[in-house]
Amino acid sequence: MAPPRHRSQGFGRPTQQSWEIGLARMPAFVPAEDGTPMRPLLAVVIDGSGRIRALQTGHPERSEQLLQQALRQAIEHPETGCLPGRPEQVVVPNARLLEQLPALLPGVTISVGPTPSLDRAMASLREQLQQEPAAGETMALSTYLTQDVTPAAVASFFEAAKALYERTPWLLVPSDGHLVQVSSTALGIRGWVGCVIGQNEENYGLILFDSLTAYKRYVQLAKDIEQQGNRPSRDFPRHRAINFEAKAAMPPGLLNEIKRHHWPVAQGAGYPTVMLIEPDLTLAPPSRSDLRRLEGVARALVRLIDDVPDLAHRWQRSALLRKRYRILVAGEEVSVSIGLAGEVEEDAASPLMAASEAEAGTGAAPSAAKTRQAKPTPKERVPAALQAKVASLMAPIDHFCASQLNGEYRQLIHAAVCALARKRPSPLLTGREPSWAAGVVHAIGLVNFLFDKTQSPHCKAPDIYSHFGVSSQTGQAHSKKIRDLLKIGMFDPKWTLPSQLDNSPMAWMLEVDGFILDIRTLPLEIQVEAYARGLIPYVPALRQADESAP
Repeated sequence: MAPPRHRSQGFGRPTQQSWEIGLARMPAFVPAEDGTPMRPLLAVVIDGSGRIRALQTGHPERSEQLLQQALRQAIEHPETGCLPGRPEQVVVPNARLLEQLPALLPGVTISVGPTPSLDRAMASLREQLQQEPAAGETMALSTYLTQDVTPAAVASFFEAAKALYERTPWLLVPSDGHLVQVSSTALGIRGWVGCVIGQNEENYGLILFDSLTAYKRYVQLAKDIEQQGNRPSRDFPRHRAINFEAKAAMPPGLLNEIKRHHWPVAQGAGYPTVMLIEPDLTLAPPSRSDLRRLEGVARALVRLIDDVPDLAHRWQRSALLRKRYRILVAGEEVSVSIGLAGEVEEDAASPLMAASEAEAGTGAAPSAAKTRQAKPTPKERVPAALQAKVASLMAPIDHFCASQLNGEYRQLIHAAVCALARKRPSPLLTGREPSWAAGVVHAIGLVNFLFDKTQSPHCKAPDIYSHFGVSSQTGQAHSKKIRDLLKIGMFDPKWTLPSQLDNSPMAWMLEVDGFILDIRTLPLEIQVEAYARGLIPYVPALRQADESAP
């Protein structure tokens, strides 16, 4: 038999002579040469073996210059592991690059086609650049002093944010489907539509859209994510937000700035953060004018709340409320018009956060009688599209609670699963159900010292992983992710077993006039106000009265 004949060049083309080239926007904003924010453009050159030959970043409006730089590096000084040289053929992902590259690579065959190596490299780079924040941190910018923002401008904004937080608008506005509309020629605001969030007692703040149409589009896209399990291809409408965070959730850099400049902050979870959200859900750094607009809306909403004590009922009237105020914004008096938007979601459930009808109360600070009423059960606060998912997750969890834990644990774990279901988009739509089930049981158990043999009930962490059929690494990773997502900390009253709340060292300690006091020693009206602000789990004086009643 004749010996096999081998081709002199081996099997296939040399991988180094076949390249994939692409451009992509980086997710983060950086200052341009003139100080304005920009999202740099990234040029990537990959050879046939999947190795990166060149990486270059540049101004998004100078793509041709950026491609020249990347090609020069790829040909003359490629990354480690690649030999210098020109390609024989290039594949690009779109027609735009097909037009630009021939002039830069004369004599090279260039075509549009699949670019799997490029896609993998881009996905990896985005993942590295969009790392989730460390435990307890919020997804926000690392400084308040962006662009032309001065400490004095931030101080004025903090004053407005503090006043808004102290009015607890999430207790006064029935749901985030009940909208306000704001205009101010002096501030450059025309028909902005705002929704107050926080009725579900998780995320507090104010989100502002350019129009009612933009708000509705955002709501629809969020619903699509819930139903489809992935992000729609369409861009989200630009919007901006004032978010309020607890001190523990704030990045250290922001806390240091607040302390250094003595910016005023409301007690409780009243630390404000500013977010300008781009269509691809990345954050843009706010300018001084952005901060003035947010401050103006906050101050106008404070005036509206103070002037209209029955605000929660005003959306039900045929003639919607509208007010015009002269307010101070960063020391300058401006005119702002604010009122209730003309269209309100009719299905009572909160369209953004899926709050239940039971949460849409009168909006006044709770009376002593109302604080004794049971809150809506977690099941009532699950979006319809996620109810089947929650039921599927809870089936094995219920079995574990019945055999190893108790009803109290089951209630808290169920509440955590429902809270994850209300996230937009819900993380429960990705990953394996056993991993989430093991993670949520471990997370709630960790907070309540389930693994301490002196506690009853108690069990070992490996027993949890074994029951749900996951590895310890998977269980711990999902537990941490859940604790980060829901901001669950040790001694957190919200996630402490009800039977242990009375003995919790942190549930009742609050700062009052600069002193740390046990709220249970203070008068009833202070306890009621603390409960209304979400600072304590219940009103101790009322419970004591109930227990002593015949």
